[in-house]
Amino acid sequence: VDNQAQGLIEGLIGQYGWLFLAGVVTLIFQNTIREAVDGIMVFLGNDYNEDDVVEVDGSPGRIVRVSMWKTVFFIYHIVDGKIVGGSKLVVANSKLKDLKIEKPLANLDLAKYSKK
Repeated sequence: VDNQAQGLIEGLIGQYGWLFLAGVVTLIFQNTIREAVDGIMVFLGNDYNEDDVVEVDGSPGRIVRVSMWKTVFFIYHIVDGKIVGGSKLVVANSKLKDLKIEKPLANLDLAKYSKK
């Protein structure tokens, strides 16, 4: 009876072992797979393109680079309606959904960012 049970178990593992192994690998690399899919969607999509003028969480900026894993923004620092500097913002593509990103349809009006 032991030999029969052992043979049955070995047969099942041999037949369905690849399925179990694929499930374990998927669970282990779940986050990486999700980030890769998010990256492909942003990279191949047309929502965000290089040199697009955008507002990121209310600050004016420009998309500098869109890659498979991350998107790079240059955020402008505005004083009295003039650009006086900026900062680079690197965001993983999987985190873009957490930001409020707007693409103005008309020219970006820098006067509304001046401090009065």
